[in-house]
Amino acid sequence: MLIVLGFAPAAKSEILDNPLGITFHSEDRSVSFTSKFPGGRMNECVQIADDDFAVTIQPESDPINDSAWYAFRVNSTEERTISVRLKYVGGSHRYDPKISRDGKTWESAQHLMADRHPAGTEVRLKIPVDGKPLWVAGQELLSSGTVAKWTSDLSQQPHVKRSVIGKSVQGRPLYRLDITETDHPDFVFIIARQHPPEVSGAIGMMHFVDALTSDNDLATSFRKRYCAVVVPTVNPDGVALGNWRCNANGVDLNRDWMHFTQPETRALRNEMLKCRSAADQKLCLFMDFHSTYDDVFYTPPRDADLYPAGFTDNWLSAIQKRFPNYHVNGDDNHHAHRSTSKAWVADTLGVTAITYEFGDETDRETIRRVASGSAEEMMKLLLALPETEARVAAAKVAIKQ
Repeated sequence: MLIVLGFAPAAKSEILDNPLGITFHSEDRSVSFTSKFPGGRMNECVQIADDDFAVTIQPESDPINDSAWYAFRVNSTEERTISVRLKYVGGSHRYDPKISRDGKTWESAQHLMADRHPAGTEVRLKIPVDGKPLWVAGQELLSSGTVAKWTSDLSQQPHVKRSVIGKSVQGRPLYRLDITETDHPDFVFIIARQHPPEVSGAIGMMHFVDALTSDNDLATSFRKRYCAVVVPTVNPDGVALGNWRCNANGVDLNRDWMHFTQPETRALRNEMLKCRSAADQKLCLFMDFHSTYDDVFYTPPRDADLYPAGFTDNWLSAIQKRFPNYHVNGDDNHHAHRSTSKAWVADTLGVTAITYEFGDETDRETIRRVASGSAEEMMKLLLALPETEARVAAAKVAIKQ
């Protein structure tokens, strides 16, 4: 399967090296490995024999959710096939390899897997190499810089504004997009990448947001009533460092939503509270994009008293009707009482909150189609909601001015 992200790579000025990356050379220096790039993960590399290497992969904290991430680049001075043993510490194999010659265009490479330990604690890859660099990673690399370039490009449109709402632990910017054509909007809040390796969810978020910026009649009508607030990379430090799960402080951000101990979650909380600070405006919907083994929508319990009433069932039904050959998998009892973004928004703000998960190996064209279509079905449902009298009056005043 060929994977082309379809998003422009980051400008060189936005690419930050990975300070935790390492470089290793074989004894005769004919083979080299490096993880010194954004998203790289390789904690140790040793040479066992001439063409046999072992790469240790371990997490940023322990215990941790088992989402073992790896990414390295290998170079060889001559054509050969090398054996690379991925040895997991504190976790097990989740992501089958993907490879790239340029770091932009990727293909699945499950065929490189020669052996796997029954417990998944070690995997052996047989990798053909030559005189050109080869990237090997658990998923295609989608750096914070690439996403920042995407936000910058979107902000060239008159109805998209980009700002910075805060900084991460290590000082990386937390970008916010406002997508609207009105001064008196109601709000939809969208976030992604709380967990660094969850690339398919980030790709889905980008296609979802692209649909909101479209020049068609539906998106235009949506922007004239609503503002979509988007924070596309909540955990830029974790993405840059190649973390399995956490931010630079070793905290799982999606377990910090009752405590707000981290600058990233505090910044998001403050922005959401601003969205409902005006009497004639309200927060209508929250979506948090993630990845897991299969596509799934984690939703609030059906008996929850949330605004907009009935949105979840209506939305999932509309998606299923639009894509009859796609299984819309809903789960209304997932982490309902944990310190997640979904639970906090629903419990504290009384708003429908959905964790939108794409499968690790879901075909990227399917992600594009379903994400774009689900965005359009969301816009239709929100446009069908009755408008408050105060908001209608404010909009009329703005039009007269």
